[in-house]
Amino acid sequence: MRRFAVAGAVVAALLVTGITRADEPVEPVEFSKLLPFLPENVEGFVAEKPQGSTSSAMGFQLTEVSRVYHKGSVDGDDTVTVKLTDGAGNQFFTAAHSAVAELDTENAEGYEKGLKLDGFPAIERYTKASHDGSLTVFIASRYLVEIDIDGLDSKELQTWWRRLDAKKLATLKDS
Repeated sequence: MRRFAVAGAVVAALLVTGITRADEPVEPVEFSKLLPFLPENVEGFVAEKPQGSTSSAMGFQLTEVSRVYHKGSVDGDDTVTVKLTDGAGNQFFTAAHSAVAELDTENAEGYEKGLKLDGFPAIERYTKASHDGSLTVFIASRYLVEIDIDGLDSKELQTWWRRLDAKKLATLKDS
């Protein structure tokens, strides 16, 4: 399963290439400030306890929060995972915005496309046979929203996106 492949690639690129923050250091928000952006009660889903942390490596700090939602019951196989990452103005996050809108591939197995959601650049991926997909949205050149679905229809990706207050997240500043 390729949960949060984009965030993993971001962290790996930072460690391998040594890319650090933008010219002016920006501290990531405390994870406790991101937790309220995760949906609390969603009809038809049971939420696990949210997780969060702030970590640093090679002079770069990153804050992440996530929560897993199971359809029907806590042991349901069909899941949605929502993850929010504050990259604190990292140059890699900013550079990643540029080519997103040009991405568009579809075949019998699924699709991968770049789009704008509420004015924010995004990448949506979906595999038809396994009903797995992801939606990654870049917000304010610092936040990464990742929605990962397993066993659900592709329409769930944007349905879950609409449950987040992205415009408010875009205005959230470091502590």
